[in-house]
Amino acid sequence: MKKMSAKEKKEKLIKEGDFVLVEYTGYVKETNEVFDTTSEDIAKESNIYDPKTRYGPTLVIVGEEWLLKGVEESLIGKKENEEYEVEVPPEKGFGVRDSKKIRTTTIRKLRETGVKGDIAPGVVLEVDGKPAIVRAVVSGRVMLDFNPPLAGKYLLYKVKIVKILTKLDEKIRELIKHIDPNFLENVKLSIKKKDQIVLIELGDKALNNPNLHLSKKPIADSILKYIEEIKKIRFVDEAVKKVEEEVSETVTEEVEQTRE
Repeated sequence: MKKMSAKEKKEKLIKEGDFVLVEYTGYVKETNEVFDTTSEDIAKESNIYDPKTRYGPTLVIVGEEWLLKGVEESLIGKKENEEYEVEVPPEKGFGVRDSKKIRTTTIRKLRETGVKGDIAPGVVLEVDGKPAIVRAVVSGRVMLDFNPPLAGKYLLYKVKIVKILTKLDEKIRELIKHIDPNFLENVKLSIKKKDQIVLIELGDKALNNPNLHLSKKPIADSILKYIEEIKKIRFVDEAVKKVEEEVSETVTEEVEQTRE
């Protein structure tokens, strides 16, 4: 067995619970088809680009199953800047195919339940609130497959460990960006370690954009759940009234959420 060098011993290796920024691209092993990626260029080349998707390094908290089980397990023991490929079997990917999730019905019954549009092989329909792929249509009868599209498939993932986050400030910022990528623009964030408080000063940003208030609760909930050192989140909104004499009157509102 090869002995580890002093440098290798000092290198931080990923363990469960670590905050890690990763890049990855997922392929179907059998066809080499790209079905998921953090690269905007690869997404465009593979015709899976979505303008609503945020591309680039993505945050993973190892053990929280933010990625497929087989991919997340492969992170453990890796080091920063490491690039590798991992094969993901169905049981650690999108699951094995379940014959019980394949049903046969008729076009008439589907129409009666409100299904509209084309009913043809390959089309994805919403039936009883669940997505189903039409596998076959014969003489008015329709075979529906409620298995995930990639169920039963062996997958390949190319993964790069971009950064292992160790600083409290980095973890909190990336966690917020994971929930709302634009939330921290023109926002002052400070951490009072002694008091275990995160202070987020929004100025008048949230007052001018009410939709930002919708992000407050998930951001607070996530920080309190995943950052053990923090017990309280305080959001501060500010409204400033400008008058002709260039004197300003300031009104502030503070909202707190505390770990129970």
